[in-house]
Amino acid sequence: MTDTSIDLSLLPLRTAAPDAQVRHFTEILPTALAPDVLWAEFTRALKDSRNAVLWANNVSFVRALNEPIGEGTVLVENVQPTGAPLHYRLMEFSPPRRLRYASLQGHHLAGGATVSVEHADGKTTLRWQGEYYGTEAQLNGLDRFRAAFFSSLAQQLRQLRQLEAST
Repeated sequence: MTDTSIDLSLLPLRTAAPDAQVRHFTEILPTALAPDVLWAEFTRALKDSRNAVLWANNVSFVRALNEPIGEGTVLVENVQPTGAPLHYRLMEFSPPRRLRYASLQGHHLAGGATVSVEHADGKTTLRWQGEYYGTEAQLNGLDRFRAAFFSSLAQQLRQLRQLEAST
């Protein structure tokens, strides 16, 4: 039998339709975690979120298809409850503070986001800024997903802080 699998590392970025609507968002999650700990836990989740605390695993799972994680790494996210895989490519990977990803062909939305760990005045935040393109119905679905995902991620961040404080 011939191998007909697709090399996901070669998939092109998803491009927006000419009549697509756009949705911008910024989510800021404050934490008492040290910036290096936050970065380490976030990148651990990207390798395979099922083995990490810092991900909204009740909403989606994510894992890297190739390691080590870096620019060009393909991530696959399985959104609950359907588990339909969504693919992204890391376009920038600048440890320990910033990464940027973009959706790949086959994703229902075009776009991506930048995730950064910021530290100022003794406070650490995880900042997630995104821009996605799609139909209004698709973007409304993104809004519902974001609400569930970031609510759960904030809870996981608090849990991670409690675990860190108890060690």
